[in-house]
Amino acid sequence: MGIEKNNEEKRNYDLLQQEATFFKNRKTQFLFQLPAVFLLVLVVIAGFFGIQNSNKNLTTISIWVIWWSLLILSLLLLGRVWCFMCPFGAIGDWVQRLTFYKKVDDAFSLNRKFPARIRNLSLAAMLFLVITWADFQFNLVNSPLLTAYFIVALLGLVVIISIVFERRSFCRYVCPITGLIGLYSMFAPIELRAKDKETCKICLEKYCISGNEKGYPCPVFEYPGTMEKNTHCILCAECIKTCQRNNISLNLRSFAGDFSNLTKTRMDESLFILMLFGVTVFQTLIMIRPWAVFTRDLMIYIGASYDTVRFVLFITSAVIPILIYSIVIAVSKLLNPKTSFKYLFTGYAYSIIPMGLLMHLSHNLRHLLEEGTGIIPVLSDPFGFGWDIFGTSGNMPAPLLYNNTILLIQWLLMFIGVGFSISIGKNISKRMFRGNDSVYFPVLVYVLLFFVFNLWILGQPIMHKH
Repeated sequence: MGIEKNNEEKRNYDLLQQEATFFKNRKTQFLFQLPAVFLLVLVVIAGFFGIQNSNKNLTTISIWVIWWSLLILSLLLLGRVWCFMCPFGAIGDWVQRLTFYKKVDDAFSLNRKFPARIRNLSLAAMLFLVITWADFQFNLVNSPLLTAYFIVALLGLVVIISIVFERRSFCRYVCPITGLIGLYSMFAPIELRAKDKETCKICLEKYCISGNEKGYPCPVFEYPGTMEKNTHCILCAECIKTCQRNNISLNLRSFAGDFSNLTKTRMDESLFILMLFGVTVFQTLIMIRPWAVFTRDLMIYIGASYDTVRFVLFITSAVIPILIYSIVIAVSKLLNPKTSFKYLFTGYAYSIIPMGLLMHLSHNLRHLLEEGTGIIPVLSDPFGFGWDIFGTSGNMPAPLLYNNTILLIQWLLMFIGVGFSISIGKNISKRMFRGNDSVYFPVLVYVLLFFVFNLWILGQPIMHKH
């Protein structure tokens, strides 16, 4: 049972009306991927051979302050545009195809199908949790060397999966941030879709999923004829190249456009949304003073080590939003006993995405605005060898903004996020139950409580930045 379709007319602007040739050119993506790969190699070299000071090494500040912050911002504005130029995906493609951008028929791959039982977000979720925990445990974001090892290990995994499995199985099922990127991208004001789904139905060739001489079949196994959300599309433009009916559009639309058209929901995505929300809150919690006091008191009370307490609290942060949400949905089911628990659970979970995205952006924005200017001296001396390439190595730039201003921006983002979440929740409820808002009320309380809790966290004194 899916959510009732929204029949309201969409107002979009197709960017391909002007720029179709740009995306049909096979060299276009390569020209974006090449500098990204070059920068990744430079970052790895700096991590292995540069000074092991996170404030003076290109590796840590470029990855964990600049890239990670701008990635979340790009998801808000441009969806999965990062995937278009991602150096990890590029290297996987190059290894698998043995070419940089040309269309070839033979692949340097066993082309095995990814195991059906794990064609979901389970592996991605586990890898995301492991990496996040590794950061907490080993201070990954402050270690250029560990960051370099992490990048190399991830590249090795990409290459192995690309050689063994077909297409971009890594990007679809394994990449530790594919769930985060995909679900957050549902909010973005951009979408790649079929212009006319009836045209897709009568198309016999379906080159978008089989490929032809102009391009590859969709690397992430999507079919534009039935695609209704941004979750998996990596904007690679292969379907734009292969479609002989020019039936693919790249639309500018209103923010949160995917939610108004959402009819198909998934349990793995719903669980990932809630888990991600909890972990994001935890990442902000560990930076504030009350958290340090709570952790110290808990260690004394239960007689456990700091690492043990921190691990338990980390796992708890990923589980608690799911448990509380489950209770909330159980209450909603009491208000509508004829509706299945799964239908309610997966239907309403997507409404939490805007608040989670804007909370995540609020967290990362502080790092970017307070620490981002540190990249200026590092660009002149990326390895910490005493160079001064651009004459800025001796600079000590001030933060772009200070605490009070940042806090106002964070609160504004949170109000925008909760506003969208409530609006989307009510819209989903309207289509699920045709106007019975009482079923949504427990979920509304859940959203508002977490919203207030997040505002409180953001207003607390910061103990440390990572």
